[in-house]
Formats: sequence, C-alpha cells, structure tokens
Amino acid sequence: MSEKLSFAFFKLRRMFTIVFICCLTIVLFISFDIMMAKVRDIKRRVDAKTLVKALDLYHDEYGSYPVSINDWRGWDLTCKLEGGEAGFLKMLKDNKLIDKMVSDPINDATYYYQYQKYAAGDYGCANSFYILQIINFELPTTDNGAGSCSGLNWVDLAPNGWTAQGFD
Repeated sequence: MSEKLSFAFFKLRRMFTIVFICCLTIVLFISFDIMMAKVRDIKRRVDAKTLVKALDLYHDEYGSYPVSINDWRGWDLTCKLEGGEAGFLKMLKDNKLIDKMVSDPINDATYYYQYQKYAAGDYGCANSFYILQIINFELPTTDNGAGSCSGLNWVDLAPNGWTAQGFD
C-alpha cells in the first residue's frame, strides 16, 4: 500500500512541478512582452526629442520650419499609409540634422510619427507653426506633450501619444 501511495505522491509532485514551470513560463513571456513595449516606447520618446531638436536647428538655419509635403491629409508620415511619406525627415537628413531616417519601431497604421506645417491664422494661431506627433504608445502614458491653438488642442488627436508644437 505504501508503494502505491508513494507512487501517487511522486506523480502528484511531478504534475505540480510541470504546472509550476508552465505558469512561470507564461509569466516570463508576458513580462518580456511588456518589457519590449517599454523599450519601444522609450525609443519613441528619444526619437521625438531628436526630431524636435533637429527641427529647431533647421529653424535656426533657415528661419522657418520645413514645409510638409501634404501627401496624406496634409501630414508627412513615417509609415507608407495611403501614399504618405515623411518629406520633412528627408529635408532634415539632407541638411545633416539627423544621421538616418527616423521611424516608429513598429511603423504601421497604428504606430507612426506625423508632422505638418501650418500657416499663420490656421486654427486660431497667429504665427505659422508645426505639429509633430507620436500617434501611439504601446503602454498607457500621462506625458502627452503639448500643443494647442485657440481652435484645437492637438494633444486630443493622439490621446495615447505625444505632441510637440513649434512656432515660427
């Protein structure tokens, strides 16, 4: 009888070990996905700071911000959404203000960067200005940047993204 009990205990212990290892593996995979999402979100923030700095250097050199090529509803996009293209990035790269083309780590229809230059008077702003946006972060964020005119708060267009605005 004790041999049967010992064998049953051994099987039960083995089953608990397998279940524990499976649960641990699932937790590790979930943690890895969250960690990678954080890494991609950090890259997005670094890209945004790099682009704002490059846009300011462009402004210092040429007296205004680059015009957008208006391929996709007026926006220059880092992803190829309906023919959109990030012409402002090409201008920054051609003027050696960035080393390489910058794009979102995922860079699809959900995660991308966009830029548009507006004329004075648009949306109630007295001066011409640009809007640079990270459309989406993977993890929820409370730092959404800033950018608004009397006619529109640009941050509202990317509620889980980030917005920068610069005035000529």
